[in-house]
Amino acid sequence: MLHGEILRFTHRLHSVSRISFAPSLSRALGVLAAVLVLASLIAAPRPARELGVATRDFEAYWAAGRVALTGGSPYDGAALWAAERQVPGVDGTREELLPFVSPPAAVPLFATLARLPYERARLLWLGMLAVCCALGAWASFAAAGWGPREAALAALAALTFSPLTATLALGQLAGLSFGLLAVALLVLPRPLGGIALAGSTLQPNLALAALAGLRRATLGVYLLAGALAAAAGAATMRYLDGGIPGYLAMLAQHGAAEHNDVIQVSLPSLLAAAMPHDWTLSGAPAALGAVAAAALVAALAPRLEPRAGAALACALLPFAMPFFHFQDLIVTLLPAAIALRAWQSRGALTGALGAAFVAMDWLDFAQQPASRYEDLFLGAAAACAVAALHPSRRALWLAAPTLLAIALMPLAAAHPIPLWPFALPHAFHVPAGLDAAAVWAREQAASGLTHTNSLWVALRALPLLGCAMLAAAVAATSRDAPRSKMSRRDPVPVP
Repeated sequence: MLHGEILRFTHRLHSVSRISFAPSLSRALGVLAAVLVLASLIAAPRPARELGVATRDFEAYWAAGRVALTGGSPYDGAALWAAERQVPGVDGTREELLPFVSPPAAVPLFATLARLPYERARLLWLGMLAVCCALGAWASFAAAGWGPREAALAALAALTFSPLTATLALGQLAGLSFGLLAVALLVLPRPLGGIALAGSTLQPNLALAALAGLRRATLGVYLLAGALAAAAGAATMRYLDGGIPGYLAMLAQHGAAEHNDVIQVSLPSLLAAAMPHDWTLSGAPAALGAVAAAALVAALAPRLEPRAGAALACALLPFAMPFFHFQDLIVTLLPAAIALRAWQSRGALTGALGAAFVAMDWLDFAQQPASRYEDLFLGAAAACAVAALHPSRRALWLAAPTLLAIALMPLAAAHPIPLWPFALPHAFHVPAGLDAAAVWAREQAASGLTHTNSLWVALRALPLLGCAMLAAAVAATSRDAPRSKMSRRDPVPVP
């Protein structure tokens, strides 16, 4: 009996010491994450790793606005290339057209920016994106039940999330759409949420998540969304022949041009890379995967809390969309916020590990080997930030992505991925009369981006693994939402 009392006392003493030790360990991990962020900045290549055009994706947006100002169609490849040649850094001696595939509803915004010189417009656009990304990160964590006391760790987790930083580096429209989607899910069912939700579809591959968010809509929200949809339809008729069907057909053409592009991280493109010699063999599983992802959202979302249902859709988007780039994974910050809340409160490891996998820019190890230490330090910082939320023995698992990255770095450096447009042959040209999708397909092939190997396939699969883990975590943790409300404070760490 005395032995039993001693054991119980020892267990209580161990629990008390663990609880008192956890805050100091959490602070130490947070400081380490901040130090690693600084190390990533120091390790960044000098000069900047991306030569040529600054904020590359904004090149197409600004040029599309220029074409629209002259009364032309921004989807006309010849007119768009003529405008892009005015952008500082573009090599006009060869064909390096960057197509514009954003919805016509976005054209008036870019036409307004295109009234400015490229550099001034670029800086203004970057400022807008930074605000949208910050609002999106705040709304994501607020919707998941995070409070002011966790603001510093939440900000650190967002800052080390590589899809977010990649979005800003490229000037991608995905940052604006993500911010609008996250804010919409936070403020719905108020009418402002309907406006933000409709605006989030400016990035077409967010449409599925936006539809999932309509579960919290009211009649006023539906009316506002309908009015905005009508305005978008009118814009489509103005800038593109064929209206909305014509736009969808154009998207399909660009999807076909990129279906086996090495920089894609979608399930269909991954299967195309795994079976490059027979698109029919890979196309069937890809279509099945898209149907399965949509079916999972349709089946599980109604059983989840509305915000969690939309977050689940965000995590499954790369499995359903025909083309999805790494920066588009910024939308997975929504499910990551929910999964990390469960990790902090209950030690649910699956979602935390999934967030760490998505936070690492795996493909960049091969595409830009000069920046490998920058990417490694930022990924390690993300793992430390996540571990700081729940310092315990199981947090050691969060080191797995960083250790795997260290092992893959030499292999990735030995098998570099070509970087468009610098991998294009000198004075590369295409026959006249080709549409933008056909030109883009030839550019990808000439750059070597349609080639692949098993290492590149593995690097592309790792973010998808993280997305699958996030989806599983959201589905599992949200079953307890009615009881926990995802708002427990100061949890006892689980060893």
